[in-house]
Amino acid sequence: MKEKGFTMIELLATITILGLIMLIAVPNVLSIIDKNKKRTYVEDAKKMQMLAEYKLRSTPTMDRPASGKCIVIRLASLDLTEFQESPEGGQYSQTKSFVIIANSGGAYQYYVTLRETFSSHVAGIQFKNINDLNKEGAIKWVTSDSSFPDYSEPRVGSSYSVGGTIQAVY
Repeated sequence: MKEKGFTMIELLATITILGLIMLIAVPNVLSIIDKNKKRTYVEDAKKMQMLAEYKLRSTPTMDRPASGKCIVIRLASLDLTEFQESPEGGQYSQTKSFVIIANSGGAYQYYVTLRETFSSHVAGIQFKNINDLNKEGAIKWVTSDSSFPDYSEPRVGSSYSVGGTIQAVY
């Protein structure tokens, strides 16, 4: 009588092949997940810039930056319906995430800082021009932990190298 089933060698060969497939697939999947998280930071930073630009254009009582000066619009003063979840599952800082709008020779330049705190880590984008975020490979601007310095909240009279002296904070 012939028994049906797999031999021990067939089972070991199958397990070995599955193990090799896992060795190749898992790092690739983790890399894809990491890149998608970074893309989310970039897309959220772009949304912040668009919301800040909309707020500046639609609020006639809002100060416009004078030449060589800038205004800051914090995440807390923007419409947050677009920011339901952050990439790492933490929270975007409402006061340390902001858009700097600088007046450079009569043209407005937008610089975004987006900061997420999760567990005991920090990640995000710091002082990036919206033109940089629209380029291919913008995910390289996403930083985390020690490479993301803990700066103070923007205040009137303080200065940023990207925009000059702050004349107003919203």
